[in-house]
Amino acid sequence: GTSFSMRMVGRVTGLTAATNYGKECVEKDGKNVPLFDDSPGGPFILNPNDREIPQRYVMTKTHCGGRCQTCGPSKYIETPESFLEACLTGGHYIPKTTAGKDEKKSSTSTLILKDMEFVNSKYDKKLVQRAIHLIRDPFDNLVSRFHLEQHEKTKQNRTEWLQTYPSTAEGFQSWCGYMDGKSLKDETKSDLIDDKVRSLFKKIPCHGDFYRYTQWHNLALKVMEDLDLPTLVVHYENYERNYEGAVDTILDFLELPRNNPLPEFIAGKRYKSLYFSGKQRLAALELIRYLADEETWELLERYDDTTELEDKAAEEEAPEKQ
Repeated sequence: GTSFSMRMVGRVTGLTAATNYGKECVEKDGKNVPLFDDSPGGPFILNPNDREIPQRYVMTKTHCGGRCQTCGPSKYIETPESFLEACLTGGHYIPKTTAGKDEKKSSTSTLILKDMEFVNSKYDKKLVQRAIHLIRDPFDNLVSRFHLEQHEKTKQNRTEWLQTYPSTAEGFQSWCGYMDGKSLKDETKSDLIDDKVRSLFKKIPCHGDFYRYTQWHNLALKVMEDLDLPTLVVHYENYERNYEGAVDTILDFLELPRNNPLPEFIAGKRYKSLYFSGKQRLAALELIRYLADEETWELLERYDDTTELEDKAAEEEAPEKQ
């Protein structure tokens, strides 16, 4: 959802966006171009050479915090303060301070990536003027992470991994089992999660992702409220229901022009009924409801089909009439 929204706004406006993450926008000399002259720690311009900078607001990519898939609760559970810190944090390339023993230090004009080092950086929260809060169905969101992992392993030619975790329901469930096992020890002894959460975890594949998903939206709302930011909530599914209207809403919010035709939007598949059993979905929805703050649940309730799932389960369990 984030990548599509960024690309879409760039194509429709013909203007550049920005990102916290310098690896996404490396210039030929190996450097990154900060959006603001007085903020070398970011954000960084995605297309500094071939697109102009918007006059008012620049759409900027940040993932914020609490996203570590291989961590246990001690590392993925965040506070509003640590979450905000992650929202403002990224990284960029700088020239190496020392050259290798047998190398002469390159001149600035000939620097390439081997002459650079990547450093973490952050910028002042005062630079943030507006926020777009993008929300996607939790089940589709989780499966998209699995597909992203497959994409990365394909680029790395990890054939054994791809054979172990194919793009099927069985492959997904196996991958979840592997991921769940990584955090099991931490979750078992952690004081940061209660017994109800621990009990639900046992019923949910990739249970940590559902916890992180709910926490992320809780903290995003909290941080935006604390910063007193004008905020636009965009449900990814709005692109399917009214693509043009959803795009116009984003452009109006950011005070951006529509200079080019809309790129095609191809709706993704719905995976909840393909990759999860009814019981797994019920447990995951119960976990989300339990963890979600009131305002968060108001935004996520549209994805709650508990009643439908319970009715279907009851029908399946009812003895057939003679």
